[in-house]
Order: sequence, then structure tokens, then C-alpha cells
Amino acid sequence: MTQHVLRPAWTALAALALTLIAAGCSSKKPEPACPRGVIPADASTVTRFRDGPGRDLTDVLVTANILNILVDQCKYDKNSVEVTNFQIAITADRGPADRSKAADFEYWIAIVDPDKKILTRKTFNLHFDFSELNHVGTVVADLEPRIPLPDIMKAPDYQIVVGFQLTPEELAWNRKQRADTDAQ
Repeated sequence: MTQHVLRPAWTALAALALTLIAAGCSSKKPEPACPRGVIPADASTVTRFRDGPGRDLTDVLVTANILNILVDQCKYDKNSVEVTNFQIAITADRGPADRSKAADFEYWIAIVDPDKKILTRKTFNLHFDFSELNHVGTVVADLEPRIPLPDIMKAPDYQIVVGFQLTPEELAWNRKQRADTDAQ
């Protein structure tokens, strides 16, 4: 009877040993995570006003926000990574001062290495059309950036940074709004 009880235990142990040996023989290394997506607070929104000194809600032409970026799937080769599922969600709200029912924006994407050095930066155009009934628009941009990497295992240390191309006045407005919010 003891022999019958030991046989299944030896069978399980042998199966476990074969599984561990097979896993050890596999030459496929796990791929690293994708680079991180980052939206800088100062460049995450843009508010445009009609001409003149007014800067209250009634003077707003349009406000746009980068809501989210998705960096979800990556393909690696020897010295680069291609982000195959990279999406940017941007929304625009038509303000009470707008009469054109349209808005154009520029946003940029920068690749930043682990030392915070910008490796590349590209600007993209974005257009929104509004109507009397529709004051909000959303765009999801699908891109597939390729990032050269000297060591693909360091891919998670790289950043894909997305922000609006701002004028000095728009940047100052964003910083003032953030400071006012932080003070509350």
C-alpha cells in the first residue's frame, strides 16, 4: 500500500522537475514594460480668450485639455521599441465668446531618455468643429512612435511626453490657474 501512495508523489515530482528544466531551457527573455506616458501639468490645457483685457469666463473662446494618454503595447527589436497601441485623448470646449465654431491647436510629443534629455520632439495639428448644439469635441489620436534604445531593458525608464504648444501668455495663464488652485 505504501508503494501505491508513493508512486503518485514521484510522478508529480518528476513532472515538476521536467517543467522546471523546460522553463530553464527557454531562451526567450521577458520583454520590458513600455515607456511611460507623461502629460506635464503646465502643458496639459490651453485656454484661448477673445482680444482685449478681459480674462473671465465670458471672454473664453475655447479651452482644450489632454485628458489621457495610453501607452499599452510595445514591440521590441534589437535596438528600438515601437509603441503599437499609443493613444492621446484630447477634448475641446467652445467658450461663450467664440463665434467661429472652430478651433485649431498644436500639440507635441517628445521622447525623453532616463537622464531627462529630449531625444526627439514632433508637433501635430488638431482641428475641432463645433455647432450651435455641440459645444464639446473629443479626438483620440492613434500613433505608433518608434524609439531607438541602446538597451531595450531600460525602456520603462524612457518617457513619451505629450503637451500643447503654448504661447508665453497661455503658459502664464496655466501656471496662474494652477497656483490659484493650489492656494485654495
